[in-house]
Amino acid sequence: MPEPSRETPHGETPYSPMSLLRALTSSPLDVDELRGTEEDSEADSHPDTPASRVVTLVIAVLLGLAVAVAVTNLRADAVSEDSPRAALEQEVRDSRAHAVGLEQRQEELQSEISALQEDVLQSSDSAAAARLSTYENATASTALSGPGVVLQVEDSAPLPASPGVAEGTVNRATDEDLQIAVNGLWAAGAEAIAVNGQRISASSAIRTAGSAVLVDLRPISPPYRIVALGDGAAIEQAVQAEATGEYLSEISSRFGIVLSWETSEDLSVPARAPAALREASATPPDEADADASPTDPDTDPGATDKETTP
Repeated sequence: MPEPSRETPHGETPYSPMSLLRALTSSPLDVDELRGTEEDSEADSHPDTPASRVVTLVIAVLLGLAVAVAVTNLRADAVSEDSPRAALEQEVRDSRAHAVGLEQRQEELQSEISALQEDVLQSSDSAAAARLSTYENATASTALSGPGVVLQVEDSAPLPASPGVAEGTVNRATDEDLQIAVNGLWAAGAEAIAVNGQRISASSAIRTAGSAVLVDLRPISPPYRIVALGDGAAIEQAVQAEATGEYLSEISSRFGIVLSWETSEDLSVPARAPAALREASATPPDEADADASPTDPDTDPGATDKETTP
């Protein structure tokens, strides 16, 4: 026969928290008796029957299906054409296409301006066109072609793939490495230089932003192809014999950066994007003093306004 249910203070059940607290304060030694035995707990629990197992399994399967459907819907929304990510990607592609179109139009207009400018100079002064061509070559504002040498810096080393991570690359060459290489080519006698299609001039800047290398604020990615016009064989020998060659050999052996030289008789470098024109003129001090009136209040600090009386 089942044991009669035990009474607890204030009529509380043996398993309620308040009954245990009251038992601890009133009679600590009787707490174990209030908890009952394992047989009592098993008798109070629900019986484990085949029907209850089937119901539990069906509920678990339904919950799993619901979670799978929810995850599938979320992924579909993330990759759909109407998702915010897809809209931003399309906007970036449209902006890039628009920028490319503007650059092409700019090159066409620049060519037309150069042709008209040359016609005007030829008609007015035959020597002016030659001087202008010299200035344009010095400022890298015209495209050039001819023999030269190509220095390629390949610094992308493959990274091993790991569980859940695809194979990637790591860039070891820095902006300082490219600066040293470019300066070494200039010192070796290069007449014009371009890095990955970006013309280098006296005012060009090679910098790093994050993990990207920028040439005049334009990002470039490896492999870095440095084109130098001039006597290709002589330029290569001069670079290898100077400190630049030692530096390039050191970074190649220490960091695994692959360097390769290639001479060619038909290389070209593009023109640098035209910058804002600036003009300055200076007046000799003697002429400035002669033009200024000694009694002019604007130029004579000692002059003062005087009242006149009739």
